[in-house]
Amino acid sequence: MIIIRSTLSAMVLALLLAGCDLDREPLQVGGKQSPEDRIVAELIAELADAEGIPVQRRIGLGGSRLTMEALKRGEIDLYPEYTGSGLALLGLAQPPDADSDSAIELLRQRYSPLGLSWSEPLGFESRPGLAMLRGRARALGVRSYSDLARHAGRLVIGVDSEFRERPVDGLGPLGRRYGMTFQRIVEVPTRDRSQLYEQLMDGEIDVALIHSADPQIEIFDLQVLADDREFFPRHDAAIVYRQAVLERYPALEGILTKLEGAIGDAQIQELSRQVSVRGEDPREVVRRELIRLGLIDGELGEKDRQALSLAVSLSANADGEAGAVLRQLRRSFPTSNVNLVRSPDPLGAVADASVRLALVSAPAFFAPGAVDPATGQPPLREGFEAVALVGTSFLHVFALDPDVERLAEAATIATGPVGSSGFRAAESLIDGLGLSAELIPMRGDTPDALADALIESGADIAILMQPLGNSTALALLQRGLSLMEVDNWVQRNNRIVFPYLQPARLAPSDYERFIAGRRGSAGMTKFTRPIETLATQLVLAGPSAPEEVRLSTQGPGASFIPRALPLTDQVVERINSATGKSEAIYPVLPQARVLAPRLPQPPESLNPSPAASLLSVLAIALLVWIAWLMLRPVRPD
Repeated sequence: MIIIRSTLSAMVLALLLAGCDLDREPLQVGGKQSPEDRIVAELIAELADAEGIPVQRRIGLGGSRLTMEALKRGEIDLYPEYTGSGLALLGLAQPPDADSDSAIELLRQRYSPLGLSWSEPLGFESRPGLAMLRGRARALGVRSYSDLARHAGRLVIGVDSEFRERPVDGLGPLGRRYGMTFQRIVEVPTRDRSQLYEQLMDGEIDVALIHSADPQIEIFDLQVLADDREFFPRHDAAIVYRQAVLERYPALEGILTKLEGAIGDAQIQELSRQVSVRGEDPREVVRRELIRLGLIDGELGEKDRQALSLAVSLSANADGEAGAVLRQLRRSFPTSNVNLVRSPDPLGAVADASVRLALVSAPAFFAPGAVDPATGQPPLREGFEAVALVGTSFLHVFALDPDVERLAEAATIATGPVGSSGFRAAESLIDGLGLSAELIPMRGDTPDALADALIESGADIAILMQPLGNSTALALLQRGLSLMEVDNWVQRNNRIVFPYLQPARLAPSDYERFIAGRRGSAGMTKFTRPIETLATQLVLAGPSAPEEVRLSTQGPGASFIPRALPLTDQVVERINSATGKSEAIYPVLPQARVLAPRLPQPPESLNPSPAASLLSVLAIALLVWIAWLMLRPVRPD
């Protein structure tokens, strides 16, 4: 009986172990939140995937302390870390002139009892430091931390939350080392450390915590102060990993060897620039770089993605709604490549890839004149999607001929260029009200020039679809033109066929604040009472991906590049964070995938393999049989 039980127990154990081997546990790749950390983590993940190692990404966990704890607990298998941070986590520090080899050797000695080890340095350093605007530093005569200490009492410093809390190489120890106390400390979450550069440029802070690998240092020509008392040690990048993971995946050792000294300072700055400044997805950036270096298979797409330039209509206010959006984009993507481009058809500029974004009203997405049988609405212009809500546009209908009192009496309608928001809105108005008027598109390189062109068109009425305070609308109002009512819109089926045009009311008070602030203001002699009109959403639009590519949540794959590159999820989220609008975009407009509601993910099956499930059933049956053998009554021989 004992022999039988031992044999059966061994069989059960073998079956259970065999079931465990059927689905290999994936390599858990971790990473902190900075762009360079995310880039290196993605680099490891892509190389491991190319070696056939199953990978699960846990990138963006938090600061050094949190990520290291996750490594110790086995929640991740490896992550990029810096020698200075690794020593600080142990309460240690080396002088800045210590070489990388001695730091790595010390780290290996101290982390080995924890079952952890360190790879060779990757080739770049990202040392913390302090920086100021060059002009501000020159005015105060500040070149070093000791110089800064003399002025700190009347200066504001910006740091991230992790740096403020660090007990060995954080803000507190730094202040004690140099004897400096700042007037005020501005703290941002660690994952939002790039905001410190924006606050520095805006004058909200005087000194900012930086890292030597940050591309913004060069972009903004910042003065990096000298650490003359050698507070910060070297921060050479390396990979800290669980020693057991090399036994599970021997090929990983070759990957770590391949990365030794492979990433230089200039290379990591360029890759980080693409992620933090240009808003590209780290995974796409890394994949392109690996394909370029011939380390993985694939096809390179467009070498240099288009800048985040913004196309606006010819009548848009450069100092009004367009200027506000431009400032928001520049704050969110601090690069000189974000500029205004005036275009008669802003969406057309997106289609031909000359810009990445367009500021348009919702009617610009549609092509009235026909009805799509599938939707019962005008067909959509293909290739575009709304990425952020900016504000509201109003339909302005001006009476150019004083004898024309109603829209139905108009034989000709002057509006903006073909494809513009005003032109599309006028087409919708003609279809919705059954007008027989002829559209006369006009062009003007400036708001005032467009106002002159509309007046000189000889049309009966002029139509604009613009936000409140638009310069062309103001020019027409101050020239004594009156606004006309849009009547009978709700009595028809228009709110179903044209749901992007909603009834609204314009009052003289809506424009008084704009008139009062204009030089040579002549007032509005013909706009003295509220009028009924239509309103729509003013949105930022970008190129959409083809349906077969939209299966990915991060833009198109490397093997297919559409005519205009769609914005990544990360860029769309940052744009929406900058605009800060709480109202949702019209459901009838095509929208970026990341704007869709996110449903909670169901828990994954514990054992999705059918073979493993069958073995589990057999193991349970064997356990039941063993229990029966052990508990059944023993009959005497």
